[in-house]
Amino acid sequence: MFYISICIPMFVWVIGLILAIVRWRKSPRKSILVLIGLSIMLLGGTTDIFQNYITANIHHMMNYIGLVHIFSVAGVFLDTLGWVLCIIAIFIEDKKENEIK
Repeated sequence: MFYISICIPMFVWVIGLILAIVRWRKSPRKSILVLIGLSIMLLGGTTDIFQNYITANIHHMMNYIGLVHIFSVAGVFLDTLGWVLCIIAIFIEDKKENEIK
């Protein structure tokens, strides 16, 4: 069940990456911010997967128990940074939009 709760958002982020690439010509600054933000969130999702893998195999991986805390903090940091970049992309004004008006 854990992997479903992680993989569904990762699938949505990949769709967002594709949409950002498709809309690149219309607003390149917004697209680059979204591409960076969603890529960072994908990296944060992989830290969650690694954290769960280490936790599930804790009896075999006692040497790596410290990584669970690092992956936890890194995942939260990366997800927050990705969301901040995506929110900035929503509210940033594009030069091409101003020229049309």
